[in-house]
Amino acid sequence: MIEDWADDEDFVIDRGDPDRFGVPPNLMGRHPEEFFSILGRIVALSAILENKILVFYQHLVGGSQDEHTGMPVGRLIAKARQELHRLPPEDRQLAEDFLLDAKAITEKRNDYVHNLWPVQGGGRLFGWRAVPKQKAPSASVTTEGTLEEMRYDLERLVDLLAVDRMNRVLHLVSGTRHLKA
Repeated sequence: MIEDWADDEDFVIDRGDPDRFGVPPNLMGRHPEEFFSILGRIVALSAILENKILVFYQHLVGGSQDEHTGMPVGRLIAKARQELHRLPPEDRQLAEDFLLDAKAITEKRNDYVHNLWPVQGGGRLFGWRAVPKQKAPSASVTTEGTLEEMRYDLERLVDLLAVDRMNRVLHLVSGTRHLKA
């Protein structure tokens, strides 16, 4: 019975008051505020990144501002990688590196956003979600880590969006010299 676990020092039932945002502790436990601060920044900055990827792809293929807007970011990245032949050879590596980094961090963002995050002992993070059978061979996806690793993922995202890097990447597609079939 759950009451038998209540005295275990690794398992604490928090029946206290809701946090300052009204979330009761029995929904997922009490995460440190830094967890939610980092998670929120990852979500907000990923939206910016997704827009930059969309703009990159639109310019790369000569599309208008309203084309390809409903395409999932993973598909945008894959399609952009297939079209890198449109760039001059000397520009392709920068674009490829950007798209590979973007793919890695957007996949990580998906884990952060779509997972459930029950509180764990010892400062560990554990996220999980059920996955429809047609999308994955296993019944769930899990993510384990620490706040330190979460901070690192946020740093990777910030570095990817650094203005000087984004200016170089978007400059690759801002002209029309490479828009050839």
